[in-house]
Amino acid sequence: MKPLNKIITIEEHFILKSISQKVTAFNIKENGGTAPNDLVQKELMKIGPTSDDMEDVGERRLKFMDESGIDMQVLSYGAGSPQNITDKTLALELCREVNDELANLIKLHPTRFAGFATLPVADPSAAGEELNRTVNELGFKGAMLSGTFNGRFFDEPEFLPIFSKAQELNVPVYMHPGFIPPNIAAHYYQSNNWPAVAGAMFASAGYGWHLDSGIAIVRLIASGIFDKLPDLKLISGHWGELVPFFLNRLDDQLSKTLTLDRKISGYYKSNIYITPSGLFSEAQLKYVIEELGADKIIYSGDYPYLIDKNTGRFLETAPISQEAKEKIGYKNAEKLLGL
Repeated sequence: MKPLNKIITIEEHFILKSISQKVTAFNIKENGGTAPNDLVQKELMKIGPTSDDMEDVGERRLKFMDESGIDMQVLSYGAGSPQNITDKTLALELCREVNDELANLIKLHPTRFAGFATLPVADPSAAGEELNRTVNELGFKGAMLSGTFNGRFFDEPEFLPIFSKAQELNVPVYMHPGFIPPNIAAHYYQSNNWPAVAGAMFASAGYGWHLDSGIAIVRLIASGIFDKLPDLKLISGHWGELVPFFLNRLDDQLSKTLTLDRKISGYYKSNIYITPSGLFSEAQLKYVIEELGADKIIYSGDYPYLIDKNTGRFLETAPISQEAKEKIGYKNAEKLLGL
């Protein structure tokens, strides 16, 4: 094993207590003044990271990074993001607050942290303007969009200003999973044959999030977004949310029915980057290198949803070439994000 010069991870999350409180207050107001009381979700949340882990962008996080061989994290907002606030004015206010505070946190450790913007997607034009502000004034490296908005996937034409601005600025958009609609979760993932909390996990981090997020990427390709915006770059976590394993099938079947300039795999291999998001499987790593090439893979650990001190060692000991390790570990991130 030869140690890498550095390791950069780009799907690493944080939250702000003040923002969480404001988002919760908005959701309670939208719910008629009643706080949500989903006991299953509360049980599921006990399995996840503590608020201390999520809110810390300092000593605790840096200690983990030092112990696990991570030189830099690119930070993005985690659960309870103001991205999905439906009030346009409040969404912009809270997203700007998140981005400004993240910029302040990065200034404290500028060699260890960088940032992705949180965008108020209820107003796509304002979201584009906020992306412009965060890149040009705060030094952010792109943006993250999570799940869907108000039941709508981001391939809808109304969201095009966000992606147009990303192309104009030459920064990527990270397409991250989010909670799926309750009716879909009930149909696919809930059953009397397993506990309700297992159904909630099945519908989220256990499987459902990833299938849904992969579908979101395929929908964007099918919508023709890369014919409109040929230089747009997207990032997809969890080894591409299952899509790389089905590119051949998508080409053989779905591409027959679309009127695009290229096959689905052509767009995917030229415009999509993928990351492991803490799924440290040698078999998956070798497959995606074979399918996409090491140039399209960037490292990520999904901290603090996964706190694994083997994060750096997995890549350093992986049965791949030293050249591929360096590309995945830091060179691709530096090139794509301008680090």
